[in-house]
Amino acid sequence: MKGQCRCGEVTYETSRDPVFSGYCHCHACQKRSSAPCTGFVMVPWEGSTLSGETRTYQDLGGSGQPVVEHSCIKCGSLVLMELKVLDNIVAIMASTLEGPNDFIPESHVWLSSQDKRFEIQDDLLKQQGPPKQMALYLARKPV
Repeated sequence: MKGQCRCGEVTYETSRDPVFSGYCHCHACQKRSSAPCTGFVMVPWEGSTLSGETRTYQDLGGSGQPVVEHSCIKCGSLVLMELKVLDNIVAIMASTLEGPNDFIPESHVWLSSQDKRFEIQDDLLKQQGPPKQMALYLARKPV
């Protein structure tokens, strides 16, 4: 999988297979994208590359753990997010993917925050909170 920001200054590449992909309806994603939901693909980041200068912004995710956003300093496009609650997993913004078949959504998540003006008309799995499939990747806390 490859992708880039809007201006092409920030690029990424990963050979890792997605572990989850979907649409997030949380309030943070609504604000960061100015849209009712955001498409994303989650992949293990080990062995992947991010090139170009990014600006980072740290916020708290729905888990209460940090989320670090990486955006291009030139065009401002959000490229990916580090989800500290998950072990070595990043969320790549579907809008930055190069391949049209790299985004195959499985589910809608955080529907508890859904913009009620946005009607979902697909048959994807609907989850009120975070993707349950990601429980396997919860970050290991040191003892």
